[in-house]
Amino acid sequence: MKYIAKNQKLKHNNEINDNIRKENKEFNKQWIANNKLIGEGIVLVDELDVSSEVKLDASSFMVVWLKNIERLCEMFSSEFDYKSFSLLDIGCGSGISTFFFHQKYDFDRCDGFDFSSSLIGLANKNKKIINRDGVDTSSISFNFADAKKIKLQDKRYALFMFNPFGWETMNEFISNNIEVLQKNNSVILYANDICVGNLLVFGRMVKRDDFFNLSVIAFGD
Repeated sequence: MKYIAKNQKLKHNNEINDNIRKENKEFNKQWIANNKLIGEGIVLVDELDVSSEVKLDASSFMVVWLKNIERLCEMFSSEFDYKSFSLLDIGCGSGISTFFFHQKYDFDRCDGFDFSSSLIGLANKNKKIINRDGVDTSSISFNFADAKKIKLQDKRYALFMFNPFGWETMNEFISNNIEVLQKNNSVILYANDICVGNLLVFGRMVKRDDFFNLSVIAFGD
């Protein structure tokens, strides 16, 4: 497995053209509509139902480009086996990205948490929508939780992040759970990876897409 050195400077691409943006947004629109899901709109930081203190290091909620999940999973699957990982969607919002993982990839479980109770409410409504279509959702759960306080279970995770919060919160979350992450050789699937340089203090870069700003980072051996 080839790793990128920790001290390598990583470029963040801000020049994705309008045609590519349109293609990715249209893919989201169609997939969300086909699955009858709700909660695809942007929720600005000021509109989040969290305290003023939490908002200081929060990010607005928006649904990730689902094609970026496909790109990340293509990078991931060339090195790892889905079934040996539990997918945890950090800052899952309305759960759309979690359901996309569940529908397309064979992770052991697909769970999500968010610090917004209203967004978790939407995620659980989406779970009922999916259930009505006869999909088995027994391996999906959504929880209201604070990333600064959550303690991960002792298992192997694929952590999905689409900048749900700033580096202060991310650093505290990783630091609080680093022993579990390293012990179980967990990974991060990171979309719009603006804090990736900081994360390399904790783990190793397995693969990176420099155009779409996507990283797969491994912990442990």
